[in-house]
Amino acid sequence: MKQRRAPTREAWGDLSADPEVKYAFELFGTKTVEEATPLFADNPIERAAELRFSPAPVFNYYVFCFASFLMTPKAQGEADAASCFLRLVRDRMRSDPKGIAGVYPELKPAIDAVSARQAFYDADENIYGSFLDLSHEIEALHAAEQ
Repeated sequence: MKQRRAPTREAWGDLSADPEVKYAFELFGTKTVEEATPLFADNPIERAAELRFSPAPVFNYYVFCFASFLMTPKAQGEADAASCFLRLVRDRMRSDPKGIAGVYPELKPAIDAVSARQAFYDADENIYGSFLDLSHEIEALHAAEQ
């Protein structure tokens, strides 16, 4: 991942507008990806909820916490984290394609790697759906925006 600076407090916007975003700021606002990644590993479902409606600069920085964790050996068996990551990116591509466009090329290798390693994450397709299908959907949403 290229070096980025953690989003400033101002980048988080009006914290009273969304309690999830406010909590996210309190939890990991201004932390580096390296500092915040363990928080995403510990509770990926909650972290995805907190990022879902965060401002683009915040999302575009902290989504790499998921990517960073999912590329480590510690992610083996972490089906929830892998699924949350792919669904979060897909949902963001639906809701704010222009906002994510700037980091998409850097995020794509992680999307591809996660979707190709469904068995590594122990993500039963009957429960989590197909990660490859999610990846194709993300790619189609990105292509439609181009």
